[in-house]
Amino acid sequence: MENIKRAHNLFKKEKSEYDKAYEYYRGNTDAISNYKMVTERSNIKINVNFLKKFIKEEVSYSVGNDITYISKSGDVNVTNDIDYYLDHWDEDHDSKLMKAMILYGIAYELYYIDGEENNLNARVLTPRNSYVVYDNEGYITHFVYVYSEYKDNKQESFFKVYDKNNINLYNQNFELISSTPHTFGMVPVGIAKLSDELIYDTLFKDIKGLQDALETNLSDISNEISDFRNAYLTFTGCELEEEKAKEMKKNGIIQIPIAEGKVAWLIKNINDTFIQNTLSTIEDKMYQITSHINHNERMQSNVSGIALRSKLVSLEEKCKLNQKALSNCIKTRLKILFKYLKAINDENYDYRDIKIKFTPNIPQDDLATAQMISQLGDRLSTETALSLLSFVENPSLEATKANSELISAIENDGDMGNE
Repeated sequence: MENIKRAHNLFKKEKSEYDKAYEYYRGNTDAISNYKMVTERSNIKINVNFLKKFIKEEVSYSVGNDITYISKSGDVNVTNDIDYYLDHWDEDHDSKLMKAMILYGIAYELYYIDGEENNLNARVLTPRNSYVVYDNEGYITHFVYVYSEYKDNKQESFFKVYDKNNINLYNQNFELISSTPHTFGMVPVGIAKLSDELIYDTLFKDIKGLQDALETNLSDISNEISDFRNAYLTFTGCELEEEKAKEMKKNGIIQIPIAEGKVAWLIKNINDTFIQNTLSTIEDKMYQITSHINHNERMQSNVSGIALRSKLVSLEEKCKLNQKALSNCIKTRLKILFKYLKAINDENYDYRDIKIKFTPNIPQDDLATAQMISQLGDRLSTETALSLLSFVENPSLEATKANSELISAIENDGDMGNE
């Protein structure tokens, strides 16, 4: 329990940093919250959420297409069971997990058995409401989920502590309320971690300052333009009564009482080039730091597909790292799933037999891939060849179908020949 209490104190200390990242994702930035108001002047606040844009792009690129599971031993049953027993999960489950991992640097996948239908389910949790306790050798000993409930108009905190055998419920004073056994034989949580630096190696930390600068400058120039409407008409060498000024404004005529009098507009001189250069520089730095590209830039009409793909190299390499980090969590998912299948069907599957394949969510040249497969001929297995095609979701099942159709066609030809 002492280890859990120490981890809980660290959790409370770091939670504010993760809360800040979440607020930035929602658009509640320091630039907007702390924008300095000027009395009797325009005070427009402009929010331009590049953090959300970049995270959504990386999520879409990395897991926009379904993850494919391939059996290294060619066992069709195991891949079919994975698809079947995970099919009731939300379609955007992996997207939620990836989004949380990219935003916070770490995310958790908590596994549990649905009491009503006895299905294996998973829930995505974040460091804003959960934390992991490790032993001295770096192995997970406990996973803690923190939540609150209102009772008698009072908010009370509770802790669900998962170990390898039980789910223990504690109140806010760490007093045990209940204990329920589970059947997984391990702490039922998968961890998707970008790097050991956690939130300090995220898009949030990389562009927070640039995001604030861009929103502040955009708000300032917008307010300058709005205040530009308040140009003043100056009269030199003469006096004008208020009623007379209103009459001239209404009639659209200005009459100067003396010959030496002058009338002119007093307006601001805004250096739009300097402002535009500043905004463009900030925006460009954000794209450079995040390895993203600006898809709104006008491109030449004769740019080749290879040239377009080369512009995505940095982003593609970054998303590969995201996928590898998520793969570590999916391996734990498979461990839990196979334990579940062992319990209900007495199936003996090994998670190490499964290859996890991601297909980037970008236009794929399947024609060129098909030509390459054709040239390789018998040197490439059917299942591996099918896994290279972007439109094939289950290569094992597809190979089985193709083989069955081939056998059926041969048998039909034989029957016709006998006739």
